[in-house]
Amino acid sequence: MAVIPKPLQVKNGEGFYTLNSESRIGIQPANQELNKIGTILSTVLSKSAGREIPVQSTTDAAILLTMNPNEKELGEEGYRLAISPTAIHLTAKTPQGLFYAVQTLRCLCPLQPENGSVRIPCVQIEDKPQYAWRGILLDCVRHFMSKEFIKRYIDLIAFHKLNVLHLHLTDDQGWRIESKKYPKLTSIGAYRNEGDTRYGGYYTQEDIAEIVKYAQSQYVSIVPEFDIPGHATAAIASYPELSCEGKSIPVQTEWGIFEDVFCPGKETTFKFFEGVLDEIIAMFPSPFIHIGGDEAPRTRWEQCPHCQQRIKEENLRNEHELQSYIIRRIEKYLASRGRRLIGWDEILQGGGLPSSAIIQSWQGMEGAITASKAGHDAICSPLQFVYFDYPQTEAQVPSKPDWMKLTTLEKVYSFDPVPQEITPEESQRILGAECTMWSEHAPQEKVDQQLFPRLCAFSEVIWSPPNAQDWTDFTKRMQTHYQRLENMGVDYYGRNGKE
Repeated sequence: MAVIPKPLQVKNGEGFYTLNSESRIGIQPANQELNKIGTILSTVLSKSAGREIPVQSTTDAAILLTMNPNEKELGEEGYRLAISPTAIHLTAKTPQGLFYAVQTLRCLCPLQPENGSVRIPCVQIEDKPQYAWRGILLDCVRHFMSKEFIKRYIDLIAFHKLNVLHLHLTDDQGWRIESKKYPKLTSIGAYRNEGDTRYGGYYTQEDIAEIVKYAQSQYVSIVPEFDIPGHATAAIASYPELSCEGKSIPVQTEWGIFEDVFCPGKETTFKFFEGVLDEIIAMFPSPFIHIGGDEAPRTRWEQCPHCQQRIKEENLRNEHELQSYIIRRIEKYLASRGRRLIGWDEILQGGGLPSSAIIQSWQGMEGAITASKAGHDAICSPLQFVYFDYPQTEAQVPSKPDWMKLTTLEKVYSFDPVPQEITPEESQRILGAECTMWSEHAPQEKVDQQLFPRLCAFSEVIWSPPNAQDWTDFTKRMQTHYQRLENMGVDYYGRNGKE
């Protein structure tokens, strides 16, 4: 049974259920959410069968979707899937659980009909994820990714039972989200000069609404990232007064860390933050807003009279505490709007961070360890295991590779989101994990090869419990899964010998 990610419990049966002209999908009457899931299942089975498998409001059907709120042991995303020679029964507490049951059933359907017959193996599965946060970051800044491309990736990650899409939308090389309050962010900040080419793009608020709605249909939550206080060149190019020096600068054309950051000494900067955040909150229903907080040089602050005055007025000791002042103030503002702040592990520096702030640990696992011990929830994204912009085989690296940055498929599969250094009680603070697709060297057409097949390994280690994970078994199941990826048009690394 080549299901990825591997289910929690599997009991193989004998025989097959064969789709036939009498096959129908039954749902509980007058349930709009179940009708949506039934339609998704109908699409899957109809494509496999080569004919329509209709959905009917009835409990008397061979293929039956049942939602039972009393199935508390399955949790919010778990499901049961029972296939016998005469019936297929999908059961869950919630529609999301049924959606994941459908994804598993997709993996059980044959890649090609046998003599025109679609036979699905008999099996009993009980399954649920081990982590609530199963995410992927797409960096749409360094290289712009089209709306259609993002919707395609929503399909791909939902199929692999991931439930969070973290969109990195602002950085030094571009501003990718429309602001009605600050239109120069896109008229100027969304584009950079690459030779004679004006390169870039952005998502209108209508585009975002379409993406969010589509993600909701696939049970994926979109978490936006607006970088504060660093990675701000595109914003400063649009509105120079947001910086300490107030000088006109271009949108960056190179990668790296830059000294021009937002000026926290000016009250108008915080007015800008709040104005942009209000628009982001209106566009994204997610309870989480990511504010970056990483890689912010203090050089300009050290020389800025506004920043030095702020340090004095707020009784701060240094520029590190000024960074904490920014994060605390933004956290308070987001909390007043019913949202929780997420930041990269640098936001722990300077102290005084409210316990409601969530830490995304990227510089190894140290951030997650510190966060969980201090009472913060944490998301694990250690660069050594889940930065998928890194090379995946020795053939892709120089003669003397940095082994920390060689992220093989097997290395991804060895990833454990829970640091060994924390207690069982502290481990409850680990919400889950997120892999990242930074795009400095991966424009849209190269993303498939960077993400796949590593995303498959990642999906298994954060969905399946450790005792269900087996590298040898995973590689065997992947032989079938590669064919599924090809059928879905995924240009994965190694396909047809491609590197």
